[in-house]
Amino acid sequence: MPLLIALAATLPFAWMPSLLLVLAVTALFLWREAAGLLLRRRGTEGTALWLGIYTATAALSALPLFLVYHRMALLPIGLLAAGLFALHALLLLWPARRRLDRSQWGEILAVGALALTAPAAYVVARGSLDGRAWYLWAACTFYFSSSIFFVKMLLAAVKVKGAFTPGDRWRVGRDNLLYHLLLACVVTAAAALQGGTGAALAAIAYLPALLRAFRGWATLSNKLPPLKRVGLGETFYSLWFTGCFLASLWWR
Repeated sequence: MPLLIALAATLPFAWMPSLLLVLAVTALFLWREAAGLLLRRRGTEGTALWLGIYTATAALSALPLFLVYHRMALLPIGLLAAGLFALHALLLLWPARRRLDRSQWGEILAVGALALTAPAAYVVARGSLDGRAWYLWAACTFYFSSSIFFVKMLLAAVKVKGAFTPGDRWRVGRDNLLYHLLLACVVTAAAALQGGTGAALAAIAYLPALLRAFRGWATLSNKLPPLKRVGLGETFYSLWFTGCFLASLWWR
C-alpha cells in the first residue's frame, strides 16, 4: 500500500523504473523471510538457493535504477531500510523466551521499514527526495502500526482467565488506547494546521481505524472474535485509508 500510494500520488510516472522498483522490493521482501529462516536454522535444503535467487533478482532490478536512471536519492532510503532490518534481525536472534521480532515494538519496527517503499517510489517517480516523500512515509507508518496495537490487544485479552475486570481492560488495552489517542491528536492537529478539503480527507482516512480501536477497547473481553472477520476488517480499513489518503493528495 505505501508503494502504491506514492506511485499513484505522483502520476504520471515513468513505468520502467517503477516496475524495477516493484520487482526489487518484492525480491527483498521474500529475501527477508528466507534469511530469517536461515538465521533461526529452520531453513530447508532449498532455502539457501532461494535466498541467492532473491538476492540476484533484487540486485539486477536495483542496479539500473542507479546506473541507468540515476535515482541516487534511493541510497539513503536503502541504507535506512537496511539498518532497520538489521535491528529487526537482532531482535529475531536475541535470546528470549518469546521471539522479540514478533513483539509489539518489533513489528512496528518492521512496519517502519516496509513503509520506506513510499519514499522509494516517490524518488523513482520524481527523481528527488523531499519533505513530501517523508510525509508519505510517516502517514503510512502511523496508520499501519495501528492494526498491530489493536490485534495484539485482542490476543492478549484471551490470556486473561476468569472474569474480565475493568482493571484487566486497562492493563491489556492500555497501549492500544494510548496509541490511538495520540494518533487522533496528531491527525487532528495536522488537519487543522493544513486546512482545506485535502486535509479533511486525510483525517477521514484514519477515522474507521480510530473508531475500531476505541470501540474494540470499550467492548474488550477475553473471548477472541473470529480472526477471519478481524482480518477482513483490517483489509477494509487499509483500502479505505488508501483511497481517502490518495484523494487528499490529489485534491491538493
